[in-house]
This record gives sequence, C-alpha cells and structure tokens, in this order.
Amino acid sequence: MNEESTTEPEPEVSAPTPVLALPGYLFFVDRIDLPTALEPSEIDDFAELSLEGLAPFPIEQLYWGFLYSESAGSILLYAAYKERIKALGYDKLEEYLWVLPDFATLWGAHFTDRTVVLLESGDEGSEIIFPGGDTLPEGVLSHGPDAKAPELTPDYHLQLESIKVSEKGLPAFHFQAVDSGEGELPGHLAKLAPAEDELWRADVRDADFKKSERSTRKLTAWITRATGYAVLFAVFMLLLEGILFAGGLWLETRSTEIAEQAPKVRRIEDKQSLMNKLDQVAQNELRPIAILDALNKVRPEGIYFTNTVTEDQNRITVDGIANTINELNAYTESLETSGNFILREDPQILTRGGKTTFTATLDYIHTEASEPQEKDEAETNQEAEG
Repeated sequence: MNEESTTEPEPEVSAPTPVLALPGYLFFVDRIDLPTALEPSEIDDFAELSLEGLAPFPIEQLYWGFLYSESAGSILLYAAYKERIKALGYDKLEEYLWVLPDFATLWGAHFTDRTVVLLESGDEGSEIIFPGGDTLPEGVLSHGPDAKAPELTPDYHLQLESIKVSEKGLPAFHFQAVDSGEGELPGHLAKLAPAEDELWRADVRDADFKKSERSTRKLTAWITRATGYAVLFAVFMLLLEGILFAGGLWLETRSTEIAEQAPKVRRIEDKQSLMNKLDQVAQNELRPIAILDALNKVRPEGIYFTNTVTEDQNRITVDGIANTINELNAYTESLETSGNFILREDPQILTRGGKTTFTATLDYIHTEASEPQEKDEAETNQEAEG
C-alpha cells in the first residue's frame, strides 16, 4: 500500500470537474518492457516509436498515452481512434484540464498480492489486473455497454465517486465500493492522487498540445503566485507583475518564432539516435553458444580447447593444444576464411614435449547463417572442452 503523506494536503475544488475519464473499452492496451539501456529522458520517444510500430493508423489519428513504473521496467501503452471517440460525442478535448482513460484514474493503486479491480460506470467497466508489489497494471480488460464482461472474479468492485481538483490543477480520484458487503476499502484505494508528471504521460491528447499546454499552465501558475504576493506588496508587486507579464509575452512570442521548426527536427534526431542505440544494443548481444559452435565446425580432431573466455563485443580468447604448428595455422586460416572470425593477433605458440600449446584471440561476426542449431548448453561446453 502507498504510505500516507505527512505534508498538509492542498485545498480541493469540487464540481464542476475539468477532468474527462473516457471509457476504457475505446482503447487498445498493451504492456511493453523497456530496454535496459534506455535513459529516462528517452521513454516518451520509445513509447511513440512503439505505438507507430503497433498501430494500424497514423499516430496523428490517435489519442494515446501511457503509464510508467520505474520499478517494473515497463510501460502500459494505450491508444484510441480519434474519430471513434468523436462519434460518441466526446469533442473539444482541449478544453479539459486532463483527459484520461477510466482505468488510468486508478494509477497509484498498490497491492501486496496479485489483485483484480473492477471499475464500473453504468453498463461499462474495466477490469484492471495489478501484480503484487507494483503499481503498473499487468493488463486491462474493458467492456462496452453491449459487450459481455470478462469472466474474472474481482477482488474489489469500485465506481468513481468524485474527482476533486487542487488549486494547482491536480486531480484526486475518490472511489467507493459498489457492493457494501465488500467491507472497507484499503486506505490508499479510496483516494488516489497521481503526480503531475504521471498525469501528463497518462493524458491522451497530442504531444504538441500537451507540451504547449504544460508551458502555458506553468506560466499561469507563476502569474497566479505573483498576483498573490501583490496583495501584500500592492504597488511594488503590481508593477513587477506588469513587467514580468509583458516580458513573458515577449519571450513566448520570440521563442515561438525561433523554435517553430526546431522541435520537429529535434524529435526526429532524438528518434534516430534512439533507434541507433537500440540497434547497437541488439548487435552487441553476447552469443557464446554461437561462437563455440562456429569454432567447432572447422576444428580438426588433432586440436582441442582447454579454456575459452568470452568478452564484450563477442571477442573470445581460446587456449588449446594442437598436434603440430602447421595444423594450427591451417585451423586459424579456416576460421578467418569462414567469414565468422577475425584474428586479432598472431596466436601465442609454445612447442614442448611433442605438444603444441597455443592462445588465440578472435572477434566473432554473427550472421543469420551462423546461428547454431538448438543445442543444450552443457553439451556444447563439454564438446569445446573435450
């Protein structure tokens, strides 16, 4: 469960609520694992790239957002077709403070064990499946007014009782149990208040709109605070407010003119950088089984390995014994001509007592044709040592 905050809560404003909770059945939902090399600043671009690969429509025709949990290492990505939402009477979404799918209002719920929560609104509903120990749902099953509800037994059956918004424009979602026989709800589940950064990621409106709106709200919030100080410092603060307001408008106008094209170019560059980074991570994956398989394909019976060490970039150092130096030279030449290995330097060779020991370092070049047949790892290692 979430720990209760020790800070004094902000005053809340009741209805009318400027938060729109769209029915969950309108959305496609998928949970996607994040690459381990991904930086926090790259998560938004990764989510957009993932959606472009999954969606049957151009991203400009979709309302979409996602939930992110650092501890889970995953995101819950969701999207809905804009025309479908407009056809149901949901329009002028830019006039709302926040626009979320109904299941996103439960963001922040936390349970010790795997838990299913049914969030009901009339004859519609969403069943959110929470894993034990994390806030990110592992799945969402939603049904519309004419569809059959999923056959899951919920641990909690809830409805959204009210949404109250703080003076900073941040909503708090209040829930109540549909069936009074369920007993008292866990303390944190009765009221959930996501952080601002989480709300911007969960909001389904266009990224450009959210960026502009976020800047506008920050400016508005700053002006509101400045106006509050002006009550205490009447003449001085009123003069300062006028100067800062005019300067803010001028700065916003200048920034708009200069950066009109820059964000699009920057986003394309960031996406390209991210794609290159993901490609590099995939290409640098260690393949010890494939390396040993490729070494053994051309290894004569007179040569066997006593030790192998695999390093980053698929570099391998092999210690072994050969019958003759000529046999070893022929073997290393076969490895290079196979197209799978590059000999980094001449092998270190020592002939003593009729035996030739050697140490060779090679770089492995992986190709689809060199992918080893499925083979038990223990058997491959035994063959390399034998």
